Amino acid sequence: MKKPLYDKMKPLFPLMAHDYREIGPTEELIYRLALGNTFNTRVVGLESIKRFRRENPNCAITFKPNHLSEADFIVLGVIFRRNGLRVLMEGGNNLFIDEIDLFRDVFPTLIHPEFKNLAEAHQLTIAQYLSQRGAFKVFRNPVTLKQPDGTEIKLGRKEILSLSRAYRQHLVESNEMYLTFPGFSAIRSSLLDLLKMDAIKTGRTYNGKIDGFHHLPFQMDIEAAVDAGVDVYIVPVNLAYERVLEDENFQELTRMHDAGVSQEKIYIHDMGFIIRRFCEDKRKVHLSLKFGEPRKIDARPLRGDVLGTKIKFAAHTSAKETFERVMGMQPVFPANIFFSAFDEQFSRVPTRVMREKIDDLRDHLRHLVWGKQRRRIDLHYALGYNLQIMSADEIINRTFEVFAALERPITSIDGDMFVVHNHDVAMQYRNHVAHFFEPPKK
Repeated sequence: MKKPLYDKMKPLFPLMAHDYREIGPTEELIYRLALGNTFNTRVVGLESIKRFRRENPNCAITFKPNHLSEADFIVLGVIFRRNGLRVLMEGGNNLFIDEIDLFRDVFPTLIHPEFKNLAEAHQLTIAQYLSQRGAFKVFRNPVTLKQPDGTEIKLGRKEILSLSRAYRQHLVESNEMYLTFPGFSAIRSSLLDLLKMDAIKTGRTYNGKIDGFHHLPFQMDIEAAVDAGVDVYIVPVNLAYERVLEDENFQELTRMHDAGVSQEKIYIHDMGFIIRRFCEDKRKVHLSLKFGEPRKIDARPLRGDVLGTKIKFAAHTSAKETFERVMGMQPVFPANIFFSAFDEQFSRVPTRVMREKIDDLRDHLRHLVWGKQRRRIDLHYALGYNLQIMSADEIINRTFEVFAALERPITSIDGDMFVVHNHDVAMQYRNHVAHFFEPPKK
């Protein structure tokens, strides 16, 4: 970014800036208890990142994860802080709500009415909380912002992009570690839709399918590395939930969006669902967090003529490579195999046929190597005590432990037939590993 444009954007940094603060022991304990009540957590690769950071303090590190749940922000934030890593995290501007106060509105409504007594002495909006926990705001659409002095600032698409690029450069120049969610889902019905970009949804996936990583976050990283003269390393991150906290709620969120419900009400409904899941006394499920090897952005070829074109081409390449590494780290849970055994319509399946289909999938996974790296896939959660992949009956039993013993079971057995009651939820878990069953791309 040219210096005059950077200097022009710098006074606007407070519109999106983080305000990272250390948290107290009480808040940390609450997070630990909530995560321990909800997940059996497995963390792979983070020790290598900690060692790399100690050895390379004068670089910037950007984490690029998939995005399956709103809990990703909480889970990653807790894990980073627990390991002594200061990592700033991107959050959509729809989450930074100034009108909703945690003590006045959120805690009394979602946890216990007696929390309203704390509002007399405490005030903290959702926007303030996210900022103080290390989040920086990104704007997705044009917006008009009202300032404390009553004046208004209008940000169009051009200003939003320039501000994001400048702030990214600021993070890199400061040798920060930062995380952005580059995943997107695209359904393009025509060239017009592609040009308007109306059909591109960035952020959390509602159907479990991630079509790829958008190149723009990587383009900003590369531009910042070139302009700041700072080494930037990209770390692929895979988050995998045996059960996504809000899987049943995605249908309702979509309905509320389509009905024109305000963003504030949607957010409260969304977060309320997740908070209640964290607080419930229920059977714990598995959560996997895997961190890949840091890969340095090679800025040496990015000089001279047509620099913008070179950077954009490098960004597309980096996005594609990082996406493949993230998806290659995906572990396979028993439920992924179970729901993959159904047809596209999740039609009823006789028990004998289900066992046969699961056995076919087991054979496929047992010998599968995936991606350009040709690496064996992670079967940690699908292995029995003898380190062999579970039998069909064991896979069915674990799936039923997680998805059938509920007030509204996702799956059950009716006579001699396996039945799926909620196709949208089942689709989530089939899509998490769909790339392992697709024909290899030529």
